[in-house]
Amino acid sequence: MKPLFYVAGLALSLTALSAQAQTFNAPQDLSTVKPQQLCVHYSEQNEAEKKRFYDRLNSLNLLSHKDYELIQQGKVEVNSSICGMYMAKGKPLKEDGIQIRPMVFKVVHIYDDQYVVTQSGLVVEVHERKEGQVPPTLKYEMPNVVPPPVAPQAQ
Repeated sequence: MKPLFYVAGLALSLTALSAQAQTFNAPQDLSTVKPQQLCVHYSEQNEAEKKRFYDRLNSLNLLSHKDYELIQQGKVEVNSSICGMYMAKGKPLKEDGIQIRPMVFKVVHIYDDQYVVTQSGLVVEVHERKEGQVPPTLKYEMPNVVPPPVAPQAQ
């Protein structure tokens, strides 16, 4: 029974890999597609589809002024939008995030050459990715705080 289980697992993982290798095919009416999907899959498209995606995302005001020039260069800077980051750099290798307040998430996006930290839809930090260097952390340790001085008790 074990060999059948392993073969089924291998077939399932190969199916998942082949599904990831296919490019995203958008319908003719882009209003039916979630905007984040258009952002993430923008870099995989041919020039005609990129133009359609760009026009739709621009009409929704999802791009910052920095994004207009940086997308063409494939760069990301602080204050770029998260949509512009996906359009310029493509899908990250990995993403890890936490909720820091209600409805506020902080996410580290790991690319081949950079760590990009986003919060509330904007890029807040960009770090060069170097071998042997630790990526930015999402949780910072609270510093030790000296308690406030207390007035002596009168007896």
